[in-house]
Amino acid sequence: ASRHRILRKRFVPFNYISPSYDGFTTTGPGLGTDLTHAHNRIPLGSPRSIVSFESHLPRMFGIKEHSLIHNMLEGHLLKRSCRRIVGMSHFAKRILLNQHSNLEPEKLEILKSKLMVRHPNVELTDTVDMYDPARDRGPLKLVFVGKHFARKGGCVAVEIARKARERGLPIHVTLISGMEMGETVWSDPTRPGALDRYVQGIDLPNISYMGAQPNVVVRQAFAKSHFGLLPTIADTFGFSAIECMAEHTPVIVTNSGALPEFVSDGLNGIALPLDVTATGEWAGMDYNNRHTDDYADRFASMVDDLAEDTLTRLEPFLQDREALVPLRRAARQTVEDMFDAEKAGQAWDALYDRVIREDTRADVCLDPVADWSS
Repeated sequence: ASRHRILRKRFVPFNYISPSYDGFTTTGPGLGTDLTHAHNRIPLGSPRSIVSFESHLPRMFGIKEHSLIHNMLEGHLLKRSCRRIVGMSHFAKRILLNQHSNLEPEKLEILKSKLMVRHPNVELTDTVDMYDPARDRGPLKLVFVGKHFARKGGCVAVEIARKARERGLPIHVTLISGMEMGETVWSDPTRPGALDRYVQGIDLPNISYMGAQPNVVVRQAFAKSHFGLLPTIADTFGFSAIECMAEHTPVIVTNSGALPEFVSDGLNGIALPLDVTATGEWAGMDYNNRHTDDYADRFASMVDDLAEDTLTRLEPFLQDREALVPLRRAARQTVEDMFDAEKAGQAWDALYDRVIREDTRADVCLDPVADWSS
């Protein structure tokens, strides 16, 4: 939602040449724009730009540090033509500063002078929460949504259902996922058979597997559930969480990534404990040894712990559905306060206006009032 004329143009997909070239692009000549806003990719050749990002910038998948490409991309971030660098979370900001911690002090200060945080946003409808605890007689309904099944917490969702059935607890889990997992997902164990238990578990009687679904179906499923599920071990933000909360439904998450920035344990959702690093990533992650027995066992242990913790936290709601009401109100209020697309559009427009007026021959100087710096 912008009052500016926004040209959404396809960028040149250099990543088709090599995955290592995923961190930069160009939109080609002839646009005649005043400002380029790129996301996750550095826009080469742009005379005035804003670059927003979700974790690392530049993305360096397979690019060696201090290589020609690395130095070129890092140099672009330091140029005066790059006016703002906007992380979608404080988690993203920590990742970026850690990534560039070895920069010379003066260059690091230039980077910091442009660095801001702006959360993503979601379209809000005027839907009224129709939940009535007095008429709620069925099982507790949980909905998991995630293309990357294991990374996002689908394995935890299956184990929640398995344990609930073994203990006779009235809990039903809906899985909405394309079930992508294993070798192609950077967080997953790749030992043969490591994920079989969870894949086979989708046939449990208290699980409904829906496959991949369009967004409108996802939002409807969230609205009809008691909790959303995103017990992720590696997520830069967790968009499904805010879509769930937009439908008045609290969400169960891990205390990783950007999730602690908007999910307050016991207030608008449930935050499960996960051993994380200083930046907020799962401490058990080991990208180079995903094929080992040790990593598979560590993953399985983590999944089991999160499932147990979830059932413990759900016990009060099995007995008292009235306790859900304040969580539902707080979940929706959080999204209205932090993620409303209309408010976000106004903030971005104000930043565009400010950046367009700036002299690109001058250094960036963040204004704590005009800019939403942090």
